[in-house]
Amino acid sequence: MHIRAVKTPCYACLRRTGRQATGLGVAMAGKRMSMGTIDPTIMAQIRQDGLLREGHFSFRSGRHTGALLDRDRLLADPGFASHMGYTIAKRFFTDKVETVAAPSIWGAGLAQWVAYFLDPRAKIVYATPRDGEPTVAAELEDLVHGRRVLLVDNLIVSGETMTGFIERIKQRGATIVGLATLWNVADDSVAGHPAFGLLNSIYEAFPAENCPLCQNGSPAAIEVSY
Repeated sequence: MHIRAVKTPCYACLRRTGRQATGLGVAMAGKRMSMGTIDPTIMAQIRQDGLLREGHFSFRSGRHTGALLDRDRLLADPGFASHMGYTIAKRFFTDKVETVAAPSIWGAGLAQWVAYFLDPRAKIVYATPRDGEPTVAAELEDLVHGRRVLLVDNLIVSGETMTGFIERIKQRGATIVGLATLWNVADDSVAGHPAFGLLNSIYEAFPAENCPLCQNGSPAAIEVSY
């Protein structure tokens, strides 16, 4: 039996990085995007393990991409999931996040890791369906009310789920400091909030009419069910 080791960043290292970054002040803003970058060795391992397949794919949002992510198996691996959470946490490290909220149970696992690596560690809440809408349990609403909240989901596909969740979080008096996901295959902004997709800097999602794969004569896009 082959056991693979995936290095998980240490919490103390992230704390030191954050303190140094905070001291950079305004200059930090220009480097925010580079902070949310996946280690190339991790990406190579994800491909090798078959968790990301390259090709030509069409999502329900109508956008085309050059890859398909096995979102469930990826987050089932603690090594990969913790690295993804760590990288997203770095992206929002100076935003004073108090609570990380997920609109679905599928995003809750990733949200846990993001909250863990923030400094100070943030609280975590996730929604469950109620009357067909993602709803935070009443006993957890104090973790949202008046708080600085980062919204996290495993994927943003059409933006519909996140849009409804944004409205409910705002209704509870929260300040939304950002949206984050492994991969955003919807519009760049959701309900007026820029969406940070961890994989988007590597595999951009294009409107079908602007898809370079289509324009370059690649085989027809494979339709994805989500």
